[in-house]
Amino acid sequence: MNLFLVYSSLWLLDMFFLAHLGPVGRLPLPFILCYLLGFLLMLQMIRSCPEKWSRAKVFFIAIVLGIAGRLFFLKYPESNDVFRYIWEGYIQNHGFNPYLAAPDHPSLESLIQGDMAVIWQGINHKDLSAAYPPLMLLIFRGLAAISPTPIFFKCAMLGFDLLVIASLVSILQIKRVQPLRLLLYTANPFVILYAIGEAHLDIIQSAFVFASICCILSRKGIAAFVLLGSAVLTKYLALVALPFMLRRSNLYGLPAIILPCLCFLPFIEDFQVLFHSLFLFGGTMHYNDGIAEIFRLFAGASAPAFLVATLAIALALIYLFEHRLLPSIYLAFGALLLLLPTLHPWYILLIAPLVVVYPSRAWLYLMLAAVIVTIPVMAAEYQTGVFQEIKWLKIIEYAPFFGILIYDHFSRRTVAGASQFPELHSVSVIIPTLNEEKYIEDVIKKTQQQSVYEIIVVDGGSDDTTCEIAAAAGAKLIQSRAGRGHQIQEGVKVATGDAVIVLHADTFLAEGAVAKMVAELNAFPSVAGGAFSMTFVGTSLKLKIISLLNNIRAGWFGISFGDQGQFFRLAAIKDIGSFPAMMLMEDVEFSLRLKKFGRPLFIKNGVLVSRRGWLSKGFSANVRLILTLFLTYLIERRFRGFEAVSTDYYNRYYRRDS
Repeated sequence: MNLFLVYSSLWLLDMFFLAHLGPVGRLPLPFILCYLLGFLLMLQMIRSCPEKWSRAKVFFIAIVLGIAGRLFFLKYPESNDVFRYIWEGYIQNHGFNPYLAAPDHPSLESLIQGDMAVIWQGINHKDLSAAYPPLMLLIFRGLAAISPTPIFFKCAMLGFDLLVIASLVSILQIKRVQPLRLLLYTANPFVILYAIGEAHLDIIQSAFVFASICCILSRKGIAAFVLLGSAVLTKYLALVALPFMLRRSNLYGLPAIILPCLCFLPFIEDFQVLFHSLFLFGGTMHYNDGIAEIFRLFAGASAPAFLVATLAIALALIYLFEHRLLPSIYLAFGALLLLLPTLHPWYILLIAPLVVVYPSRAWLYLMLAAVIVTIPVMAAEYQTGVFQEIKWLKIIEYAPFFGILIYDHFSRRTVAGASQFPELHSVSVIIPTLNEEKYIEDVIKKTQQQSVYEIIVVDGGSDDTTCEIAAAAGAKLIQSRAGRGHQIQEGVKVATGDAVIVLHADTFLAEGAVAKMVAELNAFPSVAGGAFSMTFVGTSLKLKIISLLNNIRAGWFGISFGDQGQFFRLAAIKDIGSFPAMMLMEDVEFSLRLKKFGRPLFIKNGVLVSRRGWLSKGFSANVRLILTLFLTYLIERRFRGFEAVSTDYYNRYYRRDS
């Protein structure tokens, strides 16, 4: 407790000094040191927070500290964007349309007087009309009608920021996430600097987005889509969240997204001009971009098309492979930001609240680096008045970011989840069978050579000698109705090991595979299970490609097939919802359920699989059918939910053989 008080006191002192060092670029070195110190103290506060404190107490302290730090920044020099916010609100109250009249339009000369002359003088790009969506302009209008001053607009941004914090508290409560993680937002110098200090409008977008997410989680569909529509009409970037929020269960609320579109009505006199400055900005300007810079280098004028296509592919993959609400939105926002041709640091405010739920060292680094590498640019502008990007600084910003992102993914450097499972020691192996007399003895004997506690053969009604051979080989034999999902579920009911491996009758565990699995699960106590990499018997190039694609899907996206030796902790099966009793697609469904506990494990050199299924059925036809059924299931399940999946995948797969 004493350490926490020390760190929090030092953090408040640091925020006080940082607030007096602005604007960014005026005193580069002291600013960098204070900003870096603020980040380090934030992390130390999280590490030293007493475990005995109640959730309510931690939330209260995190919010109070956050508000205190934010109050210091009300006197911080606002960005020149704020002058445009005030001006565009002000001229609306005098009967002018900001989409038609740029700040330097002659018709506005009579308004440039008194305090507004100072505001007008600070506006950037005076020749460009408004680029912001209509709801944002109406918010500016309302604020300017009350008080067209920077301090009032900053207080309004503080209010929207507090709405983000309230939404985060609700999300953390619903998801049972450790409350101390709230400090990653409330005590984050990045958030405070750009949301309150410079007062960028992105915090308004975030407030609507996360209020919408709270409504989705609380099953308030109409309110959720009204808020999401409001987010889009404050900044169009929020639109990428729509596909990931939409479910059959909340489809009734989708028409409500149209309500915020009424904000277009006051500006409808010439619809085309609403997007003129936006397209000009997006199509001709770029700053602080990483991937877009590479695309421009190789694709030239075609770079925007490649960026759009890449984003579409990324969003499609996220939609297919990540069915959880928050992680899918998190990944979608991340893909969007990284593919933008302009990434001002404050754009990251869109994803900053989600880093509380899914902490990422890479995104925290980017919040740190995006500010630090901007400082030389800001310092040059402060001294000379010229804003000029320094391109080589982006190497310092993005190379470590992508390096950390890739390293953390493949080294499984993830923050502990809500569940922490006990150490496991024993392993049960479940083998579902149906007329497997050719393979069953061999697979049992080879499995017995591993460190397994029991082998359970669950037969689905074989009319050959499978059952007799399995019993004679020393396996525990039980009967079940046909269908792998049903059979595996019955096997789970009698399994007594700490962990379970599901093994197909024509699949063999590689030497040491069980020991690797036990070691990995014990190394990551919050992870519920995973799968092995697979290799087909033989040297066929086609099958090598199939196994490579299977392993990429399981390793990168966490969705494995049944012939990859899926495994899981028995202690997690209740939270998973048992093993899905499905005739087909039970393996895909189970992989998706495992993601509740974080990215499933993927263990290399795990299983060897017979190629009989690919020899007995045409290769090309088999590939097309499996891919079609797999993608159809992912799309149907994503939109309809598991309970409402209606397609008969089993008969669609096997009817060609009848």
